[in-house]
Amino acid sequence: MSEWNKEKLRRYISEGRGQGEKASYIPWTKTHEFSSKGRATRIFGIKTKRIHHFHSDNQLRAFHMYEWNDSVVDIRECFPLLDVMEVIDDKANLRFDKFCDKESGEQLVLTTSFLLTVRDPDNKERHLARAIKNSSELTRKISFEKLEIENRYWRAKGIDWKITTDKQLSRQFVKNIEWVRETLLSNEQSNLDKDQLSDVLLNHFLGNSDSAIQDSLRAFDKKIGASNGTGLYLFRYLIATKKIRVDMSKKIDITARMIDLLL
Repeated sequence: MSEWNKEKLRRYISEGRGQGEKASYIPWTKTHEFSSKGRATRIFGIKTKRIHHFHSDNQLRAFHMYEWNDSVVDIRECFPLLDVMEVIDDKANLRFDKFCDKESGEQLVLTTSFLLTVRDPDNKERHLARAIKNSSELTRKISFEKLEIENRYWRAKGIDWKITTDKQLSRQFVKNIEWVRETLLSNEQSNLDKDQLSDVLLNHFLGNSDSAIQDSLRAFDKKIGASNGTGLYLFRYLIATKKIRVDMSKKIDITARMIDLLL
């Protein structure tokens, strides 16, 4: 990342960085502007209808799990703490001096990995702030110092803030999400009416719940005269739309019986 200065700060703010909600939100930094140790990823958000920018695999995994959660209605990544100096009254022992640009000496804008908007069962919305860290980073003093600034900032705002590490991000859960999620974004079978045919498949499953899923899918493809794999695609779509609910923390086994897979 190039030298940070007041001119760049003004430009970022004028561009709307860190502002807006859902489709209008712009993250403070984008993947092409920031050198990260992790793998950078851009992905379209189904709930937000915009491109999200992530600087590590852990951030991407966290995003998938937040997006899958029905209570989460908005996901804002790389959220800037622009008013941090005004918000935190108790600045004792906070090392802001460690977060300055080496060239210009300007104070860097600190960010929190995610600011989530969640809707409670009573339909009220509230915010949650989450810092995503690899567990190995927690051994570094500078990581603790940044996290303590985040902690005091969000506490002063009355917003729940927590650290989430790679150990809390289930890789199998995320693999399952990725496997079914793409059916919401594309139509591999462009001539299919996914919603209508997936309902037909659901009824087919109900009548064959004691059969192995793969056998039911083959029978379904034959029954409707579709190409091989159509039923499997629609099965993934049923899980993605949550018309079929399975244990996403375990590998989805299509050799199992439907009756044994359903929650």
